[in-house]
Amino acid sequence: MTAPGPGPTTGMVTRVRAALAGVGGTLGILIGIYADEARAVLAWVGAHAVAPAGSALLAAGAGFGLGWWGGSRAGSGGREAGPVVVEGSFEISADDFDVDLPADHMVFGRRLRYLERATTSRDLVVLLHGLATDASEFRPYMASARPHTVALTAFGHHPEEARDARYRPIGLATHTELIAGAIRALARRHPGKRLVLVGFSYGADTVLRLAERWAERPEQRPALAGVLLLDPNMNRSTLPVTRALAGLDLSDPAAALRGIVAGTRDLDAFANFCDYLHRIVGKDLAQVCRHAGEVWEDAEEVGSYERFVRRCERLRSVCGGPVRIHFSTRFETHFNDLVAHARRHGLRGMFDLRRTDHFALCAEPTLRPQVEALVAGSPAPAPEG
Repeated sequence: MTAPGPGPTTGMVTRVRAALAGVGGTLGILIGIYADEARAVLAWVGAHAVAPAGSALLAAGAGFGLGWWGGSRAGSGGREAGPVVVEGSFEISADDFDVDLPADHMVFGRRLRYLERATTSRDLVVLLHGLATDASEFRPYMASARPHTVALTAFGHHPEEARDARYRPIGLATHTELIAGAIRALARRHPGKRLVLVGFSYGADTVLRLAERWAERPEQRPALAGVLLLDPNMNRSTLPVTRALAGLDLSDPAAALRGIVAGTRDLDAFANFCDYLHRIVGKDLAQVCRHAGEVWEDAEEVGSYERFVRRCERLRSVCGGPVRIHFSTRFETHFNDLVAHARRHGLRGMFDLRRTDHFALCAEPTLRPQVEALVAGSPAPAPEG
């Protein structure tokens, strides 16, 4: 007698086993070396392949293995490959200065810190923070910004410098020279990129001082493709915090800071002071107060806009691209007078009022569209030389 041939059920199982063996071998090569979890699933499916749902279970197991492996690879690979915000610094050298510094401005051998997120964008956006803050103010925006971004931290404002006796207070003139040197260094480091400056509050005031400097020394002027100023100070009416800090008694800093808030009756001013105070306590108060005092002395009297408008004119003259100056609701009671004064000087299309508060101007949701709109309208810089 001959052995009986395979029945229909036995034949189906044999064919399924053969197919599963081929698919399983291929999947083992693809994913088995990467995931213990995937190997476990395949082993279980192989043992239960004769079950009616064997092929479905195999598909589910394969999907799990491939999805787990692919997702973990894509997730970790994307984080590793994408640009991240890193900290760097410029060593401050005597050769960085074309002017003689006062004896008490001891900056040589120190560092000027910055945060950077490098991308392949042709735009290089340099960000300058406000008084008593630092470059980390821009970190949320930088984390996903399309342009290549660098945020500079003012001398003595980095958290590690707050209790470092080597970082003694410097004046505004030296501070401006340091920022100018850093911008020149960045422009040299990235010669093919369009340079855009963004200044917030005290950082915006710094850009206006830089424009005066570049107007007097055009040979040191970088090729600017655009400038965005956020809440620059118009006159003393917009400097309540600066005025309070300028006269701060540092013999008892905690009591002095409490006194600033205690003497405030207006709720808006109270909120503004509170926003600043939690930032100020981590900084070098002597440095903050010195800058505040010089800013206050340099500011025009309440109701006067002449010097501010002249500085805006000078900024436009040294910038090869668009200049945009945006104000928060903190400035709305002065905005109409400023615009009227600027129009008498022929300045139009430069100022705008945003329906947001002071610090929200440099927050990621508000800052991103402002910068994107600016760089979209920025012409390519003229070649150097």
